[in-house]
Amino acid sequence: MTHSLWLRSAYGEPRRAPAMPAAAAAPAYVAVNPVLRLTLYLFVFSIPFEMPRYAIPLEVPTLTASLFLATTLLNPSAAFRRMPRAVLWFGLYLWVYVAAWVFLANEHGTETMRQFLFMVLLIAVLWVVYNLLADPRVLRGVLLAVVISCVVRAGMQWFGIAATAMDVWTGGQRVTVLGQNPNLSAIILSVGLVTVLGLQATRARWLPRFELLSWPLAAAIGFAIIQSGSRGGLLCAAAGMLVFFLHGRTFWRRLMNAAVGTVAVALLAWGALQSEMMRGRLVESAEAGRYAGRELIYPTAIQMFSERPLLGWGPIDNQYEIARRIERVQQQKNPSRDAHNLVLELITTTGVVGALPFFIGIALCVRGAWRARWGPLGMLPLAVLVAVLAGTVTGTWIASKVLWFALALALAAGDHWSAPVSRPEGVR
Repeated sequence: MTHSLWLRSAYGEPRRAPAMPAAAAAPAYVAVNPVLRLTLYLFVFSIPFEMPRYAIPLEVPTLTASLFLATTLLNPSAAFRRMPRAVLWFGLYLWVYVAAWVFLANEHGTETMRQFLFMVLLIAVLWVVYNLLADPRVLRGVLLAVVISCVVRAGMQWFGIAATAMDVWTGGQRVTVLGQNPNLSAIILSVGLVTVLGLQATRARWLPRFELLSWPLAAAIGFAIIQSGSRGGLLCAAAGMLVFFLHGRTFWRRLMNAAVGTVAVALLAWGALQSEMMRGRLVESAEAGRYAGRELIYPTAIQMFSERPLLGWGPIDNQYEIARRIERVQQQKNPSRDAHNLVLELITTTGVVGALPFFIGIALCVRGAWRARWGPLGMLPLAVLVAVLAGTVTGTWIASKVLWFALALALAAGDHWSAPVSRPEGVR
């Protein structure tokens, strides 16, 4: 007797219902050198611990990323085994970036070169992490590093360890750690939040799970997000958790996931409304339409794009042009202003010619995360990616390590972990 179900379409024609993917063996991979694994874990763990105000040549995650890439020489067959198509599209974006830099007579060569080198580093990280995540031991270790680092980072904020506070004119203080940008901190913590919940939702027992600790850990990270005062951070966390609504093999499973997601989002919203500082910032946005200058930056960037749609205004120069234009309507003078939106940054930097390959690269990552939904990770890769991409709606973050980590996880999940697998060999 066949297990396939026959359904009848609206026209009475029989068609076969889509079958659930069968369990498969773990993907083929080259065993990863222990030193390379360790430097990868160190890099992932360091992502929440940037120290931008300290006089060191590079901030910590860039240093650990450089160390990680250096150790690929110990195991090149595992690190560079395959180049995903997304890397080629991001590489094409870099080519247009250089062309815009050369042909548009860039006036800020040092800053442009620094940004270019960061992008080369991050695309290389994407390529290597994509390959290493085929190893189930690496996958487990990386997910543990994400959760532990975000919990430690949230704990530092809770207990005032290396914490910094900024007064907000609507009342209260925005709290962060090590002088970090509170908006970027909130995005990174959102990744930790959805990872804790996503691991608890997966049925793959060989992946790390925190059982009864899941909700307390999620609450600790959620409270740190609220302390940051980031409205965009709340959006990231909510968007990531809402992704879990989409998953479930049966109607009742989807209903249960939706109920859990609704409770999580409701608790986050309730916590935000209990904070005078966060409540004041939300009211400011809703009633006064103030978004920390974005209400001026966005129309300006759109106008700039309409004037130079093909190659844009060039890397870094676009930020100086935004500042020059909004200075006319804003009393405060700034030498440069970020576009505060990934799409606007791309189209004002390299125009449509550069933005298109970058968007194709992101689309391939989103597709990979969606393909992975029936695998051992479930909706976790998509939830992480959605959370980070939601952060790019109100901030650029094109050179942030968390964005490229999320892209690598999504790509790897789609290519290596898209089908259910039994316990992989060597994983306890």
